[in-house]
Amino acid sequence: MSVEGGLRIELHRQEDSIDQVRILSTRPLQLTRLFEGKPVEELLRMIPMLYSVCATAQACASVQACRQALRLDTDRQAALAEQMLVTVETAREHLWRILIDWSGFAGIPIDRPLVASLSILIPRAKQACFGNGDLFTLKPVLQLDQKSFASIIEQIANIGTHAVFGIQPSAWYAMDSMGSFNRWLDEGATIASQLLRQLRDRELGHLGDGGSFLLPDIAPQAMSQRLARADADRFIAAPDWEGNTYETNPLARQASHPLLQHLNRHFGSGLMTRMVARLLELASIPDQLSAQLVGLAGEQVGAKEKPSAESGQQGLGEVEAARGRLIHRAVQQDGVITSYQILAPTEWNFHPQGVVARGLQGLPAENESLLKHQADLFINAVDPCVGYQLEIA
Repeated sequence: MSVEGGLRIELHRQEDSIDQVRILSTRPLQLTRLFEGKPVEELLRMIPMLYSVCATAQACASVQACRQALRLDTDRQAALAEQMLVTVETAREHLWRILIDWSGFAGIPIDRPLVASLSILIPRAKQACFGNGDLFTLKPVLQLDQKSFASIIEQIANIGTHAVFGIQPSAWYAMDSMGSFNRWLDEGATIASQLLRQLRDRELGHLGDGGSFLLPDIAPQAMSQRLARADADRFIAAPDWEGNTYETNPLARQASHPLLQHLNRHFGSGLMTRMVARLLELASIPDQLSAQLVGLAGEQVGAKEKPSAESGQQGLGEVEAARGRLIHRAVQQDGVITSYQILAPTEWNFHPQGVVARGLQGLPAENESLLKHQADLFINAVDPCVGYQLEIA
């Protein structure tokens, strides 16, 4: 088993309905205890090697937390470049889900050479930003190759155009009505349009609509205080905020988009809305990266950002990873880690009483084979960052 562990999702049927949903985790949430007693620099080397899924986001959150705990000034250029690497990783993760999983759901052969080409996105992006130097270190040195990074943005946009949207991603992102969305569904021949057309025509767009409670912004100081409490392990395993369970994902980040608001009124927070939220985020990435690249090239060299007044000995890193908000908290003494915690989006989204449990509870259960297919669709739409085992009883 990988260091990330996995999930077991049990659906217990009573006649033709789901009587109970149980979500059990084998994720080694106490793994971070291994970091205690390690020098900060050693921790930063360990993180991307231990976490294979969204390793870039993990490294970014970790280095943010450690710089803050050490009260180090942050080079704004380097920090922006690190955020851009996370965004490239998000694009790769979304493309993997669409090209592999959505192809399978739609009954379309997987384009394996295209999928394989995604594996070089992150190494190329790192090279374009930091050359052969170390990255996600306490004091990284930016070595920007603007032309190379622009070619990475172009690759993401081209894959989106030809394999996902059928039009330029920016044009797809500008779509803001049900009429234009349905025309795209009817006329499109891409993986995404074919799968979503199937969902619409089979009236499965509402599937899994159990309501949506989006994780609000939480002040870093408030989150640090919560993670410092004696019951922090329980909180990390099944997080809530002020007594409420929330979700954090592309649906939360794209909630204000006009098309998503139309879909939410029509399909609730079911499959269609969730899958389109992923598409909207993917479609926004080329323009987002292009704007950041212009800003990165135009930043004043050596500009520094001071740590917050509250930081010192402890620090909080917060990153919007592909699947949701990722938080790292580091506590150090004399450059040595004394406490380390990671709160991942999986624990919010796959909370035993969270969005997945509610969505699965409402699935029709007459046919076991159909139930498994629809449950897999919904789980994939929310998207755990680990493997899962689905059991139906």
